[in-house]
Amino acid sequence: MKPRVVLFAPVVLLLAACSSSGAETTTTAPSTTTIAPIATTSTSMASTSTTSTIARPVPSFPEYRIAERVVSPETGDTVVLLLDPTTYSTLSDLDLYEVIADAVDRFPPIFEAHVVDTQEAADAVLVEEPDEAQLEALRIGYFARLEEGFRIVYLVGGEESGTAVLGS
Repeated sequence: MKPRVVLFAPVVLLLAACSSSGAETTTTAPSTTTIAPIATTSTSMASTSTTSTIARPVPSFPEYRIAERVVSPETGDTVVLLLDPTTYSTLSDLDLYEVIADAVDRFPPIFEAHVVDTQEAADAVLVEEPDEAQLEALRIGYFARLEEGFRIVYLVGGEESGTAVLGS
């Protein structure tokens, strides 16, 4: 008998909520949270129509691509991450951290990573003995590196300016 009461209860609540009597009926149901897509609305002054478009989510860090990948099955790969300079105006340590974390998550296994923003720096970063032009490219366009799969070293002008631990 109890199963019939449980199955019958939602129907009674529905009927009570839809009754045509003048009395207001309030029912409480468990609430659910729905995340709606971000939308933008614009209205033209020339017409009364309204246009809605869904905005694309904007990454909170600069866009990048893998410019070079050296595969190492024993330890993990070495990658050169080339930032797109048109996707940022300034870079913070947090931006660089998020770029490295994203690459490690999306393109495993990464043991070592180098973050640069020019093709010249990308070409020079893995060179054993860079010449003067390559050193200058690195001084200007080399921002961070991931070492041993977890330690991020931030660089300013080619010099270390701080560290962070990936995953912390």
